[in-house]
Amino acid sequence: MNLTWFYLHCFAAVAILWADATDRLEPAFNAFEEKMGLYTPPVDTTDYEIPPYYIPPQEAIEADSNFVRM
Repeated sequence: MNLTWFYLHCFAAVAILWADATDRLEPAFNAFEEKMGLYTPPVDTTDYEIPPYYIPPQEAIEADSNFVRM
């Protein structure tokens, strides 16, 4: 009886990994969320927004080292 739960969890893990690899997991979760009333459509992120400020990259500064060179 103890190994039944182990094999059940192994099967569930493999099934989830397989569904994710074949791109079937996300639509299944979306359908489940729609049935539960929790689904929210993804936000359109194709519009590029200009950042509110710009920080220029800093020049590479050679750091002091405590290592002894021989």
